[in-house]
Amino acid sequence: MSEQTRAADGRAAALAAIDAARDRFLAAFALAPDEALPFVPAGEEYALGVLPMHMQDPMRHYLAVFDMVRAGDFGPLDLTGTTEADSVSPERHAAIVAARPTGAERGALLAELAAAHERVRALVTTLDEATFVRSAPVIYPPASAPYATSCRDIMGWLTDHYDEHTAQAGQLLEAWRRTRTA
Repeated sequence: MSEQTRAADGRAAALAAIDAARDRFLAAFALAPDEALPFVPAGEEYALGVLPMHMQDPMRHYLAVFDMVRAGDFGPLDLTGTTEADSVSPERHAAIVAARPTGAERGALLAELAAAHERVRALVTTLDEATFVRSAPVIYPPASAPYATSCRDIMGWLTDHYDEHTAQAGQLLEAWRRTRTA
């Protein structure tokens, strides 16, 4: 979890942190010209244009996990054998790896990311502070030990995920530019 999010005690701070991380990601992604979107450098799995698609998977996953946590009244939760055992299905992963988005798809990709981001925000704004910080022991396969999971934790993970892929977007764009001058 980022220092900024870890230091944030409440929902408002977590929302501000994830919004700022989203904005950094969007700014980095906006620097990529349309012709760079299908680019996949050697050693990478994802095309540059796939990043908005990929960003949505942990949002969907962790919202589902948190729904299960609340349904179980914050008791122990073992995801082994559930549809949420993996954050993304093998079929979805394969589709993302195979995708080579074009500039014509940029608007739809960003709209889908915006909708996923808003679903996260909508959930967080419905929680009181006590529920936001309340954790449950969750087993995330293949681990066998529970991991304390709260909505505050999830917000930190999602904020960090944006930041991770903000950096990756810059790296992919730089790699694409090198192929243009080679």
